[in-house]
Amino acid sequence: MVNRYNYCPHCEKRILFTIEMKDIDQSQYPAPVYNLHKDDACNKISTFYVDSLLRVSYKELEKKPGAIKTLDASSLGG
Repeated sequence: MVNRYNYCPHCEKRILFTIEMKDIDQSQYPAPVYNLHKDDACNKISTFYVDSLLRVSYKELEKKPGAIKTLDASSLGG
């Protein structure tokens, strides 16, 4: 289990989410995973693509097919 920091593609706030290997389909890389930004002002889902070390390769605004789990992402200060 690792914590990852990134930016929400909808509101551009800094977010934190926790991800594990079981959260992704390991038969494809980059592997998609859905992130739900748990913020009153945003609360939107986006698709993040991660590599085999669970690092974010890129992200999409839309909910793209292929992910097996939705992760909760929380806003960080600022």
